[in-house]
Amino acid sequence: MNRKMSMKQFWFVLWELTKRELKRKYARSFLGILWSCVYPLMRMALVVVLFSTIFNKGIEKYPAYYFVGFLIFEFFATATQTSLTTLKDNSSLLIKSKLPRELFVLSRVLTAFVNFLLGCIPFAAVLAWYRAAVTIYYFMIPVVLLLLLIFTTGMSYLVSIWFVFQRDARNIYSNFIFILRFFVAMFYSVDWVADGVKWVIQHNPLYAYIYVMRQCVVYGRMPEGMYITQMFAWAIGMFGFGILIFKKYENEVVERL
Repeated sequence: MNRKMSMKQFWFVLWELTKRELKRKYARSFLGILWSCVYPLMRMALVVVLFSTIFNKGIEKYPAYYFVGFLIFEFFATATQTSLTTLKDNSSLLIKSKLPRELFVLSRVLTAFVNFLLGCIPFAAVLAWYRAAVTIYYFMIPVVLLLLLIFTTGMSYLVSIWFVFQRDARNIYSNFIFILRFFVAMFYSVDWVADGVKWVIQHNPLYAYIYVMRQCVVYGRMPEGMYITQMFAWAIGMFGFGILIFKKYENEVVERL
């Protein structure tokens, strides 16, 4: 069988794989879907209650500020961590079929993106609570989300191949994600840290997406061009590098599973 397929076939198979992942995740449970909406709200409430006296000072609309960082980071972390093992998890299907292997990675990324969109429902409620105005800068929302999706997909391609060749990758990457959480200014302002740490955060690709989304949605202002440039550069660069590595080693995947 040939791995090549038409775009219509490609999207159909991708949709079926994504539906399978969603059914596995939520098990047709309304409570599972509800939890995806409630969990981000609970995390926000916990952070606000515990750290409001420390981190709330000097940060306008702090709950919404935190919510943006949490949602974007959790999407990236969930998408890449689940994609890490997707080739191994689907090894039997990979061996039996001739489906393009990148479909299995994409289905995990899209499943995480659906979960992200569910988390946006309580975020909209928080914005409504603050009576945040819908501004012209909302046009940046689909741009940010598309670039974030492209960046995350590239990273997911990369880590999925990494795990096939090194089974310790799961533990290594899990620790990396844990550390990364503290370098995206999720619950504090980047202006509060030392200059060296500030530089690291400002050049963290995830921070660019978080910062631009905060400026456009929470504060209703256009972000600096530097961060917009970073978003495009990281998305194009990471996707290009990720798919390049994936295609280079994908033929060795079945032998190593």
